[in-house]
Amino acid sequence: MAAQTNGTGKCVTLSLVNVLVGWIITFGTVMWYLGQKTTTYDLNIASIEREVSQLDERLDTSEAFRASIVVDLAEIKTDLLWIRKTLENAKHN
Repeated sequence: MAAQTNGTGKCVTLSLVNVLVGWIITFGTVMWYLGQKTTTYDLNIASIEREVSQLDERLDTSEAFRASIVVDLAEIKTDLLWIRKTLENAKHN
């Protein structure tokens, strides 16, 4: 297979090498960009997973706090009912 030359064989061969190097650089750049994009997405997903974990822990803490408040309110209600009953009994006596 003979390459066409316009006077010298080096000119066509050099052009072919330049084109091949250009395509290799382009392909490498695309691969680098896709790798960087994938890494960025992986980091973003890991960050979101950490945030979800932290929110889940906060939710558990708030649920426990809410349950504690409900118990405290029930105790207060019981105490108020006892005081009311005591006052009513003292009033009738």
